[in-house]
This record gives sequence, structure tokens and C-alpha cells, in this order.
Amino acid sequence: MNPIDLLIEIIQDHDPEDIWRDSPLIGYRLLGNTNRGEIGEEFVRTYLRHAGLRVTHGNRTDEIDMDVEGSQVEVKTASLGANGTFQFNHVRLDRAYDYLICLGICPHEIVFNLWDKREVNEGLAGHLVEMAQNQGVTYKLTKKLGDMQPIGIFLESVRERLHLQLPNGM
Repeated sequence: MNPIDLLIEIIQDHDPEDIWRDSPLIGYRLLGNTNRGEIGEEFVRTYLRHAGLRVTHGNRTDEIDMDVEGSQVEVKTASLGANGTFQFNHVRLDRAYDYLICLGICPHEIVFNLWDKREVNEGLAGHLVEMAQNQGVTYKLTKKLGDMQPIGIFLESVRERLHLQLPNGM
């Protein structure tokens, strides 16, 4: 047997199913982590602005990603893993945001969830795990796909949680 062919066969036997194959959103998966976060923030900003909300743009050095009608909002973005979970990295408890939006990118859909800072601090958003052992500053939040909500109710959820009126009956 040809050793190359043998190795190819073994690799194929151990290759997990690629849930992203033929995905219209595969481009997101191919980006670096910093670009993924920027894309998630830009998506949320643009989506909310199209709904008529006043949203200011933070930058990479700002402590908070954006201001939505006076509320400080932090956005974390992650893609769906083969195990059906999202890992939202670098959740900070030492920053002065009012709300945390977690945006989940799936092969064929977008999902989200939204918590206020108290819920994040008290573990009601989920169990936070330190990104590095004993550093206690930046955490990861792992969420199952079933814990997330469809993007179709995003505007209504933002309106309710931030106590806003959406213009034009949106």
C-alpha cells in the first residue's frame, strides 16, 4: 500500500463532519478572530441603525463597543462549532457596559442572546470560565445553540431589554 494513500484514508476516517461545508456564511469562518469580532460589531450597529436607533461607534481602544440610545453595549461574536456550541471569548466583568450581546454565526442562520450586566455578573447568562488560569479578568462563555434566539426577534428583544421604542412600528 502507498503510505500517502494510507494516511489520506486514516485522515478521512478521523475527519469530523464539516457543518460549514456549502454554507453561505463560510467567509466568516475563514477570518481571523479580531476580524470576526469587528464584523459582529458592525453587523449589530448597522442592523440597529437600519431600525432607526441611534448607535455610536466605538473603536478598538474604547472600553465599550457601542452606545445604543444611551446604553453601553458590549458585543461578542462566535461561530457554531461542530459540537453545537458557541464560545464567546474575552467577556470582561471589569468593564462598565450595561448589556452584553452575544451574536452566534451558524452555517445557515444567525442567532443571538442578550443579558444585562447584572445577569452576566451573577452567572445568569451562563457559567463564565477564565480565559487563563487564575487571571480573573477575561472569561469565556459557552452557549448551546438551543440557548440562543433567532435573529428575527433581535430588534424586539433589544427594544424590550433596553426599554426603547423602535421607530416606524418596527
